[in-house]
Amino acid sequence: MVKKKLPVRYNDQVLRILLCIIAAILVAMYGTGARYLDSLSQSSFFIKLLAAFLIACFFIEFVHRVTVQLDKTYDWKEKPLARLALQFTLGVLLPGIIDLFFLSIYQWYFGINTAHENPSAHSSFPIMALPVFLFNIYYLFYYHILRNQEAKTSNLTNREILLVQQGTKTIPLQLQDIRYIFHQDRINYLITANQTSYFLNETLDELEQKLPTHDFFRVNRKMIIHYQACQHFRSNGHGKLLLKLSPTYPEEIAVSQSKAAKFKEWIKR
Repeated sequence: MVKKKLPVRYNDQVLRILLCIIAAILVAMYGTGARYLDSLSQSSFFIKLLAAFLIACFFIEFVHRVTVQLDKTYDWKEKPLARLALQFTLGVLLPGIIDLFFLSIYQWYFGINTAHENPSAHSSFPIMALPVFLFNIYYLFYYHILRNQEAKTSNLTNREILLVQQGTKTIPLQLQDIRYIFHQDRINYLITANQTSYFLNETLDELEQKLPTHDFFRVNRKMIIHYQACQHFRSNGHGKLLLKLSPTYPEEIAVSQSKAAKFKEWIKR
């Protein structure tokens, strides 16, 4: 059976914030010539900066969300032509038109849209439109980098057995028989579907790298589970998830708030 690809996850929140700040400064400074220090002494400059920052945040977040949604149904490698058309329309053309509208209001409100008064301030549209275009290019390259890393990891983890210890014996165990692995009292244990327990020499960090992410999930720092081990889960009311495992584990397993959304996406399969 062909395994469904999980959506690409772009861990670039900090970069998006920095891009918003840089774009806002460029737009707010556009047309000031060499009078940067004078601009900083004017209260109107900070109003311009705030307005430009909000516009930049809107468009960068818009492109990000469009890209994430398209990744789910129009994968670049599976549907390249449809994805290219949709990415250009929704990620470049549409935000470009809205961008022009917003910036026209921005320039009109702050009185910087008249060419004969200040030719260099005629239009700050290219300053904002260029990052929108480049941001789409950035996601295209970022996507392929992440998919290539995923493919390399998949090749490394494309195995069917894991070596486990039982006394003095080393046993090749089928991955499909594993239900969960946990750390307790400085020892790593593996539990199978028929509740047999084994010892493991590798650390959980090493196992997390070796096991296929499609089937296994690191729910917390002490446990990795196979998707078939999850009998049910519920929210604890504080953003965390509490898992009930099969075979039975003596305690409910908590998935942190930061991992809860990723776990829900993973368990859908």
